[in-house]
Amino acid sequence: MNPTAARGPVPRLPDVRPSALARIARLDLTLLWRNRTALFTVAGLPLLFGALLLPARGKRMDGLDAALMQGTGHLAFFLIFAVFMNLVNVFTARREDLTLKRLRGTSLSDAEILCGSVLTSLVLYLAQAAALLVLLMTVLGGGPPANLPLMLAGMVGGAVVFALLGFVFAGITPNSDMAQLTVLPVMFGCMAGAGVMFPLAALPGWAQQAAHWLPLSPVVEIVRTGYLGRDFHAATTHETVGFAGAWAVTAPSFAVLAVWTALGVYAARRWFRWEPRRG
Repeated sequence: MNPTAARGPVPRLPDVRPSALARIARLDLTLLWRNRTALFTVAGLPLLFGALLLPARGKRMDGLDAALMQGTGHLAFFLIFAVFMNLVNVFTARREDLTLKRLRGTSLSDAEILCGSVLTSLVLYLAQAAALLVLLMTVLGGGPPANLPLMLAGMVGGAVVFALLGFVFAGITPNSDMAQLTVLPVMFGCMAGAGVMFPLAALPGWAQQAAHWLPLSPVVEIVRTGYLGRDFHAATTHETVGFAGAWAVTAPSFAVLAVWTALGVYAARRWFRWEPRRG
């Protein structure tokens, strides 16, 4: 007996064609341009948050420059706008107007339909992050990142998590009118508890421990460590770390991202919908 046959066929990853991803991306960008509310959420709000960093120059937060502290937090927080909120709006609207159902009737695979929109959101996010990074390095005097590969790893890992959460919340959102409301608990929870607007040290001890498990918290910790070269998993010390040491101190943050990824995959498979709700 053939051992391979006894074990069954080797599972294959779904085929994803670059041309198909480009078609979905073109559709996404066209619809985004036509929807002024969604366009402001994706592009306008990050510009506003970037402008708010200018008055913080020279002030101190948790012993460090306040503008750099908040700016590195915004590098992670932009995931909420460009990836999470954008995908919830996109998939909810397309499900309700039967666009998703019609797309499934074409030559596009399910993976191409989903990955095309995720890729568009990722590109939008990285463009926002690049613009903010230039602002941090030049106008705000932060200089180049201490560990750019670490920053990129955290940002991409965060994009995966928030894309999965986008699938989940699109599935539980009843219609496109509610899409702007169902995302608010995640946005405000991450803003208040992930160390974006103020350091986690300002929270009580029990709240600090709980805050580390928010989906945005590990991204903030990784991005800040990668840019500033300090340990931001420990809420109070922020000791300087080297290139290799930065990867070591962020290992718990990557572990939290892995947990959220696993939960996101499970929840997305269970609750994401391709067709409108009935009743």
